[in-house]
Amino acid sequence: MALGYGSEFHLLRWTGRHRNEFDKRVKELLHIDNISWVDFDFDKGKDIPDKELVGLSFLENEPNYQELLSNWKKEWPQKGNSMNWDLIGYTIQNGIKTWILIEAKAHLGELSQSSGASENSLLKIEKTLLKTAENNRIAIIEDNPWTEKYYQLANRIYVLDLLKRSGIKSKLVNIYFIGDMISKNRKSPQNIKEWSDEIKKMKKYLNIENSELIDIENLYLEVDK
Repeated sequence: MALGYGSEFHLLRWTGRHRNEFDKRVKELLHIDNISWVDFDFDKGKDIPDKELVGLSFLENEPNYQELLSNWKKEWPQKGNSMNWDLIGYTIQNGIKTWILIEAKAHLGELSQSSGASENSLLKIEKTLLKTAENNRIAIIEDNPWTEKYYQLANRIYVLDLLKRSGIKSKLVNIYFIGDMISKNRKSPQNIKEWSDEIKKMKKYLNIENSELIDIENLYLEVDK
């Protein structure tokens, strides 16, 4: 984690020192009246002894967790890096629980990444993402594979779809920090338009501009507040 800049630093600052304002922004975005956050685990082997929430472990107390886990193991490679979550919470509205999955970005380079999986794992991922797109009435553009360029968002869409198929409600909230440090090696948007222009490119690549079946929201937070 960088000191003074970067999405991890800004998210930690907002959730640690400005928790009430942070919760207010999330609740306003999602039109909810309560939210609870899941703690990270401890890892004494690290300089900063915190362990990110990985994969689907945060769902272990859900009634149908074993069925969900079985489907995940069938559909997704279990070797290599799994999904790391920046923050996870949940809300309960009218007795219904909805998981809130948070991804934070502070510069444009964090939007774009490819899978990097081995050949066999990549074939499995491609098959699963194709099925995910079909489930959400999305046509993957032939020259724009979901395993390249915007792979992280693609695999998060898969998780949303998997949870939906398992009867678990969830939403993905992408937090975009405005005004992070600018350097020659990274472009950090200084206003919403600079983010939204790149987000439009990402949605166009994935062909999800008009998809109403994916529960994704964007939250813009200033780094100087």
